[in-house]
Amino acid sequence: FQGEYFDDTDLEMFSSACGSDTITISKTVGGNSPTACEAGLEPCIESLLDIEYAGAIAGPIPLQVFYAADYALLDFANTLLDQDEPPLVISVSYGNDEAQQTGSDFMESVSTAFMQAGSMGVSILFAAGDQGVWGREGLGATYHPDFPAGSPYVTAVGGTDFATATTIGDETTWNDGGSGFSDEFDAPDYQSSEISNYLSTATGLPADKRYNANGRGYPDLSALAGPKNNYLISYYDGKKLVGISGTSAAAPVVAAIFAQINNARLLAGKPALGFLNPAIYAAGEAGGAFNDVTTGITACFTNSGFPAAVGWDAATGFGTVDYAGLKAAMMSF
Repeated sequence: FQGEYFDDTDLEMFSSACGSDTITISKTVGGNSPTACEAGLEPCIESLLDIEYAGAIAGPIPLQVFYAADYALLDFANTLLDQDEPPLVISVSYGNDEAQQTGSDFMESVSTAFMQAGSMGVSILFAAGDQGVWGREGLGATYHPDFPAGSPYVTAVGGTDFATATTIGDETTWNDGGSGFSDEFDAPDYQSSEISNYLSTATGLPADKRYNANGRGYPDLSALAGPKNNYLISYYDGKKLVGISGTSAAAPVVAAIFAQINNARLLAGKPALGFLNPAIYAAGEAGGAFNDVTTGITACFTNSGFPAAVGWDAATGFGTVDYAGLKAAMMSF
């Protein structure tokens, strides 16, 4: 987390309210200031959201927190690589536009570090962003892809919503979900056929001039992001609950699901999954591992964006997880 903290009181209150075992942190790298959470929502909103939902889904699987005062992706990646026993699944809910990074060399260095982590058995998931195709730079002549979501060596998690707040079902693309094609990285082999199929068959695609059709596409998969059905978190030293939405909620949920699958693999004597995307795309192509989301468009700010479609798309990836199907696919090798 960047400048974000957590406190045990909020974790205990959330666990009690949701009827789960008390969520605890087994290790903190970089420090924490729990008293900051007594001030209100802002100093702790991101960390409490991620920890509370990752912990609720991961259950007894130990949680670690990496803290930094500044947003420094390469420092974070190197800190991760320096761990004697790095955590096997990492969820990060931060990102900026590619154009807001310090250059191609920097993005290549960060991606190389993530590639190294994947080879060590570490799975890295990033939120795909909450500004649709326009990113943090806003409206322009072309779209503004996100980094690190656009890196080919991370798993980018997009967002979905329900059609109504009272009916669970009819899942659709979250309007603000980060999506698109990288300007910095070409499409990797594991997804090139999916991108080709999407761009040749989907209806309602934006004008070619707005995006790089040869780039790495994201997200890879999705989870509920709201806001019609928000994620409730405990904050303000355990005194209040508030509804939160965004891919910042979707990413830790999906990461915790993969932690559960990793746990099953380890218990079966299999190695950790490590870099997830080749296995995700193989499972998506085979079918049965995801709930395909085929309606909606990532039209944050304007009606321009990428539509959902049958199969992989640049709005929700392969869709949301079917746990039993995904677990079976991930246990098969």
